[in-house]
Amino acid sequence: MNSIIKNTKRTKIPYQRTWIPLGLLIIIVTISIVFSVYLRSVLLDDTAPKIVSSPNLPKQAAVAKSDVDIESRLRQEYEKKLQSELTSERQKQIAKELEDREPLPPSLIFEKPVGVVSNIINLSNGIPLRTEIVYGDGETAIREIQHQDSYTSTYQVKLRIPRPEINLSEIEKATTALTKILPGFESLFPLGFISPCYQELYQNKISYLRKNSSQLSAIMSKSDAYDCNTILHLRTEKGRKVFFMQADMDAALKGSDGDRLTKLPDAHTNMIQYDPFTAYNWNKKSANPNPLIAEWERRIVVGKKELGETTLLKERKAWVEERIEMLESGISAMKRRSYLISEYDPYIVLPLSWLKDAKDPYLPKIGDYAILICGSKIYPCIVGDKGSDIVVGEVSARLAIESNMEWKEGMKAVERPLVSYLVFPDSRDMETSVPDYVKWEKKCRALLNEMGGLGEGYELHHWTDQFPKRDSARPK
Repeated sequence: MNSIIKNTKRTKIPYQRTWIPLGLLIIIVTISIVFSVYLRSVLLDDTAPKIVSSPNLPKQAAVAKSDVDIESRLRQEYEKKLQSELTSERQKQIAKELEDREPLPPSLIFEKPVGVVSNIINLSNGIPLRTEIVYGDGETAIREIQHQDSYTSTYQVKLRIPRPEINLSEIEKATTALTKILPGFESLFPLGFISPCYQELYQNKISYLRKNSSQLSAIMSKSDAYDCNTILHLRTEKGRKVFFMQADMDAALKGSDGDRLTKLPDAHTNMIQYDPFTAYNWNKKSANPNPLIAEWERRIVVGKKELGETTLLKERKAWVEERIEMLESGISAMKRRSYLISEYDPYIVLPLSWLKDAKDPYLPKIGDYAILICGSKIYPCIVGDKGSDIVVGEVSARLAIESNMEWKEGMKAVERPLVSYLVFPDSRDMETSVPDYVKWEKKCRALLNEMGGLGEGYELHHWTDQFPKRDSARPK
């Protein structure tokens, strides 16, 4: 018995919060008593007057009012406490749900720009460059870094190929008053057609873009992409063929002739890229050396000295040897031949591929006589040099300066294809010779007369010889 009592004393009753149900029970009992008293009074005497404030029933009115106040106060306290406990439980439940929730996909973690983010800038060569950034949802970084297409840059070049102009009224909009300058020009159209050179020119431009599209600095300028308005093969009724082209006007400094100019400006002589040769050339007439020979011989000495270095790399050695061979070959040519000089001689330049085509009777050749019409000016000249197959409209610096007094090397004398070039195939002299501007003018006038001559009030430009009269250096 004692052990039982002892064990009973050792057993502890767990602490429980019994006041909550007890309180609720008291509230329920109180409410039941109050409502039962009220209901009983109503049921026993349904005709009894409503409780009002009356001096005849002071005790009964006070008791009823007291019960109602107690009920209202207890209900408010209960509801307030219940709402507090419900809010606390709801917060605990939300916190647990957030802990158990799976991570959100990247698109829901932060907001990305909607659609395509784009920008347009103009490159130095006049091409508008459109940049676009396109976002998308991906996998984890470890996976995306292994995908070839997860982070890429797409570069696209667009070029609309222009059609050649064949409408005379539109051609005349480019070269204003063309039919007034050349009254017989319109009569050439019935026997004319689009030159295959136009298609070849734009095929060459496309090939160039494909080859150099990965280098922004090598992409042709917008003005070079649209440097030609039309190329036509025309013919007079008597059979005189006319190669007609509308293009812009560009120029480069080049050429040399010791007979007429014994010293070039130092800027030309010391420039490695300066080209002393032109396709039109002739036998030297004097013993005066070409002004570039001395500089080229100096470069050969420097090159041979470099070849003697034991540490010279194989690739560099091959380049120097090739360079020396080119310089020696050039010196040999300059000792025997003289060349046009861009700053003094008026001539035009045509793509090499056209000049090499011996089958097409409409295609010009080196030395053929030509007319250049810029605005209201008509310039006699010759086809004097070969140029790039991807651009047209190149002329000598003499023509560029005459057409635009503000021209400087590296800029275009005429930006848009507004200049008309007329070349007379098979009009060249049998042998090349020292430029004779008077002879060139007479020859061009005779060729123009075969197609109706010049209009009233227009004359061929008269070129003057600007070479120094004495054997001296040209003033800088």
